[in-house]
Amino acid sequence: MRKAVTTFLLLLGLLFYNQILAQESGEIKGQVVDGQTLEPLPGVHIIIDEGKMGTASEEDGSFLFSGLPAGQYSLTFSFIGFTKRKLENLDLKEGQSLDIGIVQLEEEAFSLSEVTVTPGRFSIMGGAPLSRQTLTEKDLKNMSWAEDITRAVARLPGVSSNDFSSKFTVRGGESDEVLITLDGMELYEPFHQRDFAGGLFSIVDIEAIQGVDLITGGFPAEYGWRESGVFNMHTKRIADNQRHTSVGLSIMNARVYTDGKFSDNKGTYLFSARRGMLDATFSLIGETENTPIFYDAMGKVEYELSEKNTLSFHVLHSGDKTKIRDIKPDNYDIHNTRYGNTYGWLTLKSFYRPNLSSRTLVYSGLIDHTRNGSFEKNDLADKGYFFLTDKRDYTFVGIKQDWNWEASNRFALRAGAEARQLNADYSYVNSTSYLRINSQDSLYVYSEDIDIQVKPSGQLASLYLSSRLKALPRLIIEAGMRYDYASYTDDKLWSPRLGFAYAFGKNTFLRGAWGYYYQTQFINNLDVNHNGDQFDPAELSKHYVLGFEHLFSNGINFRIESYYKDISNISPVYQNLRDPWEVFPESRNDVVRLEIDGATAKGIELFLKYDVGGKISWWFSYALAKAEDNITDIEFEGLLSSRTGKHPRINDQRHTVYADMNYRPNAQWHFNLSWQYYKGWPRTNYHFDYQILPDGRPHFYQVHEEFNGVLYPAYHRMDLRTNRYFPAKHGRITAFLHLINLYNRQNLRKYDLDVAEDEEGNAIPDGNGGYIYGEDHKYWFGFIPVIGASWEW
Repeated sequence: MRKAVTTFLLLLGLLFYNQILAQESGEIKGQVVDGQTLEPLPGVHIIIDEGKMGTASEEDGSFLFSGLPAGQYSLTFSFIGFTKRKLENLDLKEGQSLDIGIVQLEEEAFSLSEVTVTPGRFSIMGGAPLSRQTLTEKDLKNMSWAEDITRAVARLPGVSSNDFSSKFTVRGGESDEVLITLDGMELYEPFHQRDFAGGLFSIVDIEAIQGVDLITGGFPAEYGWRESGVFNMHTKRIADNQRHTSVGLSIMNARVYTDGKFSDNKGTYLFSARRGMLDATFSLIGETENTPIFYDAMGKVEYELSEKNTLSFHVLHSGDKTKIRDIKPDNYDIHNTRYGNTYGWLTLKSFYRPNLSSRTLVYSGLIDHTRNGSFEKNDLADKGYFFLTDKRDYTFVGIKQDWNWEASNRFALRAGAEARQLNADYSYVNSTSYLRINSQDSLYVYSEDIDIQVKPSGQLASLYLSSRLKALPRLIIEAGMRYDYASYTDDKLWSPRLGFAYAFGKNTFLRGAWGYYYQTQFINNLDVNHNGDQFDPAELSKHYVLGFEHLFSNGINFRIESYYKDISNISPVYQNLRDPWEVFPESRNDVVRLEIDGATAKGIELFLKYDVGGKISWWFSYALAKAEDNITDIEFEGLLSSRTGKHPRINDQRHTVYADMNYRPNAQWHFNLSWQYYKGWPRTNYHFDYQILPDGRPHFYQVHEEFNGVLYPAYHRMDLRTNRYFPAKHGRITAFLHLINLYNRQNLRKYDLDVAEDEEGNAIPDGNGGYIYGEDHKYWFGFIPVIGASWEW
């Protein structure tokens, strides 16, 4: 393995060396200035469209492209606060130094609503008014896990995830605390294979996405029902007279995507479909115990009814199925799970005047959830059985409308309202019986039978009003109020929000935000797993955020933010001491119930990015964070050294580093090297003890040590992704090789001990009156090569 990696890196180095030696003959130079003042503009982003090469203007506004072959070129100039400009048909002769002279950029007229006021806002792929994109489409398509939009954002400061899950958490919160939308439609549980740490992949194909806005705190009043963050996805905008189709295949999935225009460019269509290939991959390598199957499809049709009205229809559907079969002579473990998501929505966009517009959504959806599982065990440490059927269906229908009015260039208003009807159907049966130890160190047979058949229903309603005021030439203030009502929890919630942005200059901003952020328990989140049949009141997070951003003249974008979250009204929490990612967590004998009287999360985040369109680009982030629960009581029917008071939250990451470097030697090759490091997740250690049963056999059980008393070892991993582009008769072919965990680091996922057994299944004595125990720790991804290809035309 090491020899193969070394050979690959040597070939990569030789490729770099050959590219460096390659010399070209011509150059293009010039100077960029402000069209009004004629002062030089440093840091202007300049791209040669034909070769996708780029640079940034110097302090005096000058720029130079060297080593260019003879031919015809087009240059695109873009800069924050200025209108983009394009120069076409520039003829460069062999050996020529082409001076195009002075290029003037005109200051861009912008609407007040386009200014980024919220700190912690990251624009990905799409247009970012008055701010550079954090990650461009090119960045995402060439980085690790480029096929999954939600995994890609996990490399931004304040965001944390794990190898198995596409879900992510924001600033010490939980994964369900992030509002996820697609073209304005809220998506519940939009992940495939939710049995694997909450979801392996997003149900939305990245190929269909134009841009993403991620907000990690202090978001304005138009966003509700979540307390940690917002993840807004927007589908592609299709240019007139354009059609585009692509197909792709990798060991992860097979996909097809197409878009285009119709009816004299009045209509737009978009379609995407994917089918997971993990079941086929597992079959090829002889893995038959676990069989995951998943698929998704999305369609969109948009039509321009008139110059002022556009109507669109979306449909999104996904399905998942997993079978696990672990059958042995004396034990068996069988899991069958199935999940489905279906959404449909109509959107009417109306433009009444240049400064007045609205968006209306009428929507409905169905989410189904089925888990069936059972086991029977009779080994040294597990004796008993478990049987579960869990069937849940959630349906919803609703309407919402948003209005945007720019009264002047100093004042703007946004307002909106939404109403939803929700219905749920729970059928949950759980029968458990096994031998376990109690808190008095006595063995007993624990039995529990749960049978919950409920059909809750209710309504959600919300109103919001948000205003923006240009209080001073350089100061914009945003103030808003939101009201949310949930009938089934009797929540009646007022959420004030306040934010500001101060511009020290065109490239330097100070932003701040404060607000109340409530999260009502979802009607599909009734905790029947732990015999719960009542909904809890809403949880509250108070956000305090301050951020600073500066774009240097050399093209480096610098951001630093600090935040503090005060969390209250926390419902009782159930956790598994030994394995938080268990498929059926309620079946384990390590479940604890935590009473939490408030929590806090605070931190400082740093983000640096350099990308001027040249051969080399990079970005780097570091986060210093601390998230704690104030635990007042720990309930556990077993042996545990309980400690109440301040504890690190389960997603606490004290130190987090992400670093990416891209190398683009030419238009055919792209290399991305990424590294990540984090430290801070808490866990509970344990050891084995035993008692002799009446039949003379020893029964072993876990003695848990101090609750969350130790931390997992530091996690770090390096990935390498190589993309190669081949021109085809029709379109372009892309092939990629993704090497996960390049140096095969063993990152601990689960601390696991076992009782050593002989060939007959008996415990092995250690010769000192005890028994031998072995380690069977579980780890995150080791070294994994992933290959794939796509063809687009």
